[in-house]
Amino acid sequence: MNHRERSMMNLSSSCFVIVLSCLLGPATAGSMDNRESGGRQDMAAHPPPGHPAHELSDLIRRTQGLAEQAQAELKRSREQNENLQRLLQQTREELTQLRQELHDVRSVLTARQSTVKPATSAGEISKPIEPSSDLASRLAQVEDRVGINTAQIKEQTQTKVESDSRFKVRLFGTVLNNSYFNTHDSSEAAVPTAAPPKSVRVPNGGRNFGSTLRQTTFGFAMTGPKLGEARLSADVEFDFYGGAPGNYGADVLGALRMRTASARIDGTRTSVVIGLMTPVISPLNPTSFASVYYSPFGDSGNLWQWRPQIVVERRTPIKEEGSLTLQGGLMMPFGETFYGKGLEGKPGYESRIAFARRFDSERRLEIGVGGYIHPQQFGHDRTVNSYAVTGDWLIPLHDRLELSGEAFYGQSITLSAESGADISSKFAFSGSLDNPATVFAGIHSVGGWTQLRAKAAPKLEFSLAFGVEDPRNRDVFTGLVKNTTRLKNQSFSVNSIYRLRSNFLFSLEYRHLWTVYPDARTTNGHINLALGYLF
Repeated sequence: MNHRERSMMNLSSSCFVIVLSCLLGPATAGSMDNRESGGRQDMAAHPPPGHPAHELSDLIRRTQGLAEQAQAELKRSREQNENLQRLLQQTREELTQLRQELHDVRSVLTARQSTVKPATSAGEISKPIEPSSDLASRLAQVEDRVGINTAQIKEQTQTKVESDSRFKVRLFGTVLNNSYFNTHDSSEAAVPTAAPPKSVRVPNGGRNFGSTLRQTTFGFAMTGPKLGEARLSADVEFDFYGGAPGNYGADVLGALRMRTASARIDGTRTSVVIGLMTPVISPLNPTSFASVYYSPFGDSGNLWQWRPQIVVERRTPIKEEGSLTLQGGLMMPFGETFYGKGLEGKPGYESRIAFARRFDSERRLEIGVGGYIHPQQFGHDRTVNSYAVTGDWLIPLHDRLELSGEAFYGQSITLSAESGADISSKFAFSGSLDNPATVFAGIHSVGGWTQLRAKAAPKLEFSLAFGVEDPRNRDVFTGLVKNTTRLKNQSFSVNSIYRLRSNFLFSLEYRHLWTVYPDARTTNGHINLALGYLF
């Protein structure tokens, strides 16, 4: 083989090596890249703690959780909106049907009137026949419901009141203006509960006008999660009647005050309630927009005082529409004083049993009896029991007529006074609280209130009410007696409430008060015009 052939063979070998290297190089590089990429993927999937990728993964997971919660909340809102839309459509269909019925009735009546014989003399005028009042009433109610449903649908597009726990929170209340006139009370009391004593009356009779927005109220109702089959809920309500009396800010402008607050656990038949609320032995109140900060007839037979309580309630169904309710609980002291000095506190005990039956959405019968006992301690081993036996009733007399009320008998009953008030008027005593020789005794009393409420029209109602609280005079005179000591207090009221819309109302009320003192029997008339916006 000559030199030229050897050179050609060497060149062919070199070309083969070069081509083979070109083919194997990318495959080798790809394999190495795959090993490096797999390593990086393992590090990304399982980064060490503290690594930036680890924090980024946590942030992504939290963001995904929040997005899922937002989607669930949006789904619930859409379902609520759809339900309201369906309800509005049904109401509109019912309204159209009622309007057609009313039109047909009017057409028939017009045809009948055209066939009636004309009046035979100028003094005789044939009276048009009016359509059924029940049909017109139903039409007015449906129109009002359409407005309410429309407002609720619009509300779904607005920002809601909500808590950090994301449970449902509902805002409620009443913007209330009261303009009033007292005939014989110079104290300018917006909510008088008794006629003033003779010693504070003035020569001109104490007549005065006034106006206040301090009885405006607002509150929050919260619905929590379920605890097994039980539902958790809570509520709190405020007004602007706080502050020290005699202070400009309290008497005129008012200070924020908590009225009631409670937390509930409601099971199928059993409930537990803890909070500041009305005693279970006094579940009812007369209807009034003139007296809101102080429950109506508070010193004339209404044992209304809001006090801290723990109450257990058990409900037993009776047939389909009836139920029997048994309640019992502890009533805590709440700042009671005796001539400015606080009393030692012990809890009281209360219970009530009631039968209730519902006839329809607006008519309900309920009859209850109850009782309570509360030891009041005055130091130096002196204890007087406050106790009461009570009854309450709510009786529908007619489709538009209702009778309600409460009655009591007992000794030294402190539940008609404002929480934290001086309770010296409920006891007979011979001297100072600090004197160990002072004798304390209870004052027996009887009282109650009753109200007749009539619904004259879908938007108009009237109420008549009377209340009395009558201490036993011989018990009163066994202790120290002043000219301001009340021997008897009575109240009578008549009011009307007209609802221009479901959430806007006018109320006019007249209340007359008679109070008997050791040296005189005094009276006072109170006229109140209330304008309220409910939300």
